[in-house]
Amino acid sequence: MGELFLQGVGAILQPDILLILFGSVAVGIIGGALPGISATMSVAVVSPLTFAMEPLPGIMALLGIYTGAVYGGSISAILLGIPGTPGAVATVMDGYTMGRRGQAGRALGIATLSSFFGGVFSVLALGLLAYPIAGFALSFGPREYLALAFFALTAVAALSGGSALKGGVAALMGMFFATIGIDEMYGTSRFHFGQLGLMGGIPFIPAIIGLFAVPETLAAIQGISAVRRRSLQVSRILPERSALVALLPAQLRSSIIGTIVGAVPGTGSDIAAIVAYSQGKNLSRAPETFGTGCDEGIACPESGNNAAVGGTMIPLLTLGIPGGAVTAIILGAFMTHDLRPGPLLLQNNADLVYQIFVGMFVANLAMLLFGLLGARVFARVIQIPEAMLAPIVLLLCVVGAYALNNNVFDVYVMAAAGLLGYAMVRVGLPRAPLVIGLIVGPMVERELTRTILVIRGDWLQLFTPTSTVIWILAALPFVVPLVRRLLPRGRRRARLTAAGNAD
Repeated sequence: MGELFLQGVGAILQPDILLILFGSVAVGIIGGALPGISATMSVAVVSPLTFAMEPLPGIMALLGIYTGAVYGGSISAILLGIPGTPGAVATVMDGYTMGRRGQAGRALGIATLSSFFGGVFSVLALGLLAYPIAGFALSFGPREYLALAFFALTAVAALSGGSALKGGVAALMGMFFATIGIDEMYGTSRFHFGQLGLMGGIPFIPAIIGLFAVPETLAAIQGISAVRRRSLQVSRILPERSALVALLPAQLRSSIIGTIVGAVPGTGSDIAAIVAYSQGKNLSRAPETFGTGCDEGIACPESGNNAAVGGTMIPLLTLGIPGGAVTAIILGAFMTHDLRPGPLLLQNNADLVYQIFVGMFVANLAMLLFGLLGARVFARVIQIPEAMLAPIVLLLCVVGAYALNNNVFDVYVMAAAGLLGYAMVRVGLPRAPLVIGLIVGPMVERELTRTILVIRGDWLQLFTPTSTVIWILAALPFVVPLVRRLLPRGRRRARLTAAGNAD
């Protein structure tokens, strides 16, 4: 094992491999930061270019883009309030708020360090615990997936800006929109009104661009932006040492969540980030600071979504099962080079597997360097006058929505979502819970149908050992606040009783 690791280090440290890795991470960061150019699209566009390469550089190029793109989504989330990737939706809550009050450099620094922490943690888990984690993930059936979907929905409480009712309304709107199209269980057409572009459901990326980008742009154009961008020089990127130490528990917890959620096929970095943010708020000593621009509100989702990158590779390398859309593309690259991911990969191509482990660590190191060295450059975006920035952002949104499928209909979807998002801002409805509903809605419907077929009316069968644990975790957002309210009352009552006895 040690010899294979050293061989992997030697192979990755070759100048050509390092150049490919650093270049692909840079391309991924740019792609992730641009609205509409998601990690999936970035990897898909570059994938054909790797077919003529040798296996190692070709696979490393795709993994470098994947790593960089998931991190890059936080840049536009913090600076513009637009999640560049779905996994950065939760980062908007605290990252954009911190940036608007003049601490964009600090927000980018926390996001970069947390992304590096989560990425490295998942690589270590991939190298040391891949087979146990993959076996656990494969034990998931309809009941476990249903519990996981409701677990993600509990993040609505964390992303509702203090109003659970408004967050619930927004989430229900998102779940309704998720029913548009053809029901994948029974093939029934629903709510598309004859529009062919809606037969496959609402395009997610154009919808998320419209919900977050268009309202901010319209507010800037109309001159009603609540907070003006400050003209300042970004002098500090890294937080104080005490702040970094205080973030370690949240980063570790979120990295564990991201790795496990990422290893479950069909989930991904978006659900990992949402669950990590929700649990971060539930377990925080100051949950009321979440959403106001707190450090943990950035560290939790960024550690979680980047840990999911290594997590999605666990079932791919150990069992040959792609954990998501990106790893499905990477699986195609493996097969193009006559490599079959699965139990025999480590036996027949152990040297390549260890080279991938080392390469993913180097990719995260490259992400850290680009993130810290480029933070001041990125943060200069906030110094651009709104009169110039607003039309540029709107143009990028139109291009990003169109480039996804080269389809004008997606631009119409983005515009409609933008108007909806603007209306939600004006009436005070949070937009992040709507996105959660869009993400989790299909999963809830699908797994609920499958669960009903499995349990056959015996609802006690809904609770397996794994699903019971997940249901308990899902109940935490409702139980923890109640306990916190009851504890002071109990202590106050005990003090009064003690005082009465003393008298």
